[in-house]
Order: sequence, then structure tokens, then C-alpha cells
Amino acid sequence: MDEQESRASGSEDAARSALSAVVQLSSGVRPRTGGWDRIVLVESAEHLAQGRRLCGENGLVLCPGTGAEEEGVLAYEGSLSEPGDELLVTEQLFIYTQDYLATPFLAVAGPTIVRISSSEDYDGFVQDAELARGKGVFVEQLLQPGVFLADQCALGTTHRCAGSGRLHVTASGEVRTTPSGPGLGPVTTDPDSLVSAADALVSRDRCLDAVVDPVVLDEARARLPWLSRYLRAVDVLRDLRAAGHVGFAVSGFGGRLTTDLPAGLEEPVDAPLLLWSDEEYLVCDPAQERVFRLGPDAARIFEIVLVTGSAGEAAELACTHLGLDRDTAEEAITVITTKFADSCVLLARVPA
Repeated sequence: MDEQESRASGSEDAARSALSAVVQLSSGVRPRTGGWDRIVLVESAEHLAQGRRLCGENGLVLCPGTGAEEEGVLAYEGSLSEPGDELLVTEQLFIYTQDYLATPFLAVAGPTIVRISSSEDYDGFVQDAELARGKGVFVEQLLQPGVFLADQCALGTTHRCAGSGRLHVTASGEVRTTPSGPGLGPVTTDPDSLVSAADALVSRDRCLDAVVDPVVLDEARARLPWLSRYLRAVDVLRDLRAAGHVGFAVSGFGGRLTTDLPAGLEEPVDAPLLLWSDEEYLVCDPAQERVFRLGPDAARIFEIVLVTGSAGEAAELACTHLGLDRDTAEEAITVITTKFADSCVLLARVPA
């Protein structure tokens, strides 16, 4: 590799790392491998020193106009807080911010953070989630590589709030969990106290308090307990598209692979996702960021295991809907559950 190629490769790596940091900061979701223990964005360079104290070890500070490279600091220009904002990092990567309602009309020009910035945005998000659940129709722009939903802990039902894992310091020096989250205190406060205040909010997921009534959020999450599963389906479909795989349906969203399964059967929210197209059958485990390929028959058995709570019920459904005799059904169920248990993949409820 010559010097020019080496510089180009280094620039690409820096851009990927910077984008990963911005996505972790915005979404509140840390990747299973890599990532930073805490990311702090300061709107003013005068708060860099406090930001560094806040981020701790294996942390990262995003700071405007810091110029020369400094370990643990990512320089940026622009902003990331409001729809229409643009953020420039690594001197070459523009990251855009867009409000949710504009998403269907979004022309993706580069990496884009989609924010809930009003109650109308949140209503649109809920309606789109219900459309996907009932009809299997996902908002096309959300599946585009490079488009990421912000504040997933507040949008989902089982997404864990990042707490002190991401902090936002306003230009006036107020520390928040997110641009729309609750204030934690001035940046001059003892860092341990600010971290404790942020972590105290984890169980309440208050990262959208400034734009959506918390009562509305709580009511939606209670009524639609599968919202985190929807968010993970969006992430998986987007990642598959980035790898050149399109045209997938997701079990539980608009239907089942085994089309005549009884209505009302539901897998737990955090169970792996079963997807299929005309050519492939995939089990995706977002928790481990792993994908498994199955044949069509094994995929149907897997689906039945996902939605049942006992070996007997799973076997009955396999006999009734897949045309298997009892011994064959029980053997197939054992093979599937053993395969995924050995792979440390969480099944919905491994039938006993």
C-alpha cells in the first residue's frame, strides 16, 4: 500500500469511527463490541476540560473547533440537536439531523439522525410502528443505510436507557442526558454527582421529556409492548440492505412464515428475529449481532418454537401446520433448540 492509499484508508477508518460515535451518542445504543463507555458532547469548547472529566476512561468528548487531534476528543463543526442541523467531523463527514415527520420525504444525502422533536413526530412514529406490525410495511427511508433513529431507549419498551453513557453539555453549561432530556445540573458540578443523577433516570427513560409528554410515552409503551422489537427489526432490515440483501419479511410483522398459525401467538420482545425472502431464511439475534441461515423447514420449526411456551404445544402446532408426525416434530424441535442453545442465542422460550 503506497502513502496515498494509506492516508485514504486512515481517513475512512476515522470517518467510520466518528460515525459510530455519533450514532451511539444519538441513539443511546452501544454496540456489542467496541464503542465507548461514555460519550459527552459539549456545545462550547470552553467546557472541554469538564467534558473530559465527565467522560472518564474509555470515554470520548465531542468538542467544537478543537483543531488538532487530541486523544479522547473528536472535533466537530455545526450541531446535532435540532432538525436541519449539520455536523462535520473528521473534516470530511457530514452528518445530518432530520425530524421524524419529514422522514418519508427524506432524500438521503449522507448519514442522517432522525429525531423525535415534537408530539406530532411521536404520533407519526407510533402510527408507522403499528402499520409495520399489522401490515408488514416499514417506512422505506428508515431502512436506508446511514439513517438512524435517535433516542431509542425512550421510543422502545425494553431498550435500556444509556443513562450516563451519553451526556450533552449546552453552551450555557447545563448538563443533560440528551438535547431533549432533563437537566442534571451545571457542568461545574462534581462529575460523580452528575453521573449518579443521569443513572438515576435509567428506569424511567426520560430522554424525550422536553418534546413529548412522559404520560403519552408511558401509555404508548404499555399499549404497544413490542415497540423495541419493531426498532430492532428496523435496524436488522437496514443492516441487511447495507449488505445488499433486500425483500425480507419479518415474522410477527404483517404475518408469519407459517401462514395459518393461530392468531394471538407472540414471541417475547427480546427474542431473535426470523426473516425470510424468496431466497433466504435468516435468524437474526440483535443482542449478539449474529445472523444464522436456515432452510425453509427449519425456519418454520424455529418460528413455532419462538411463539410457544412448551414442547408439547410446539409439537402440536408442528403436526397440525407442518404436516409432521409427532416423533418427527419432537425431534425437529429438539434439534433446533439445541442448535441455538449451543450458539448462546436466546430463544423466546426454549420449550421444556
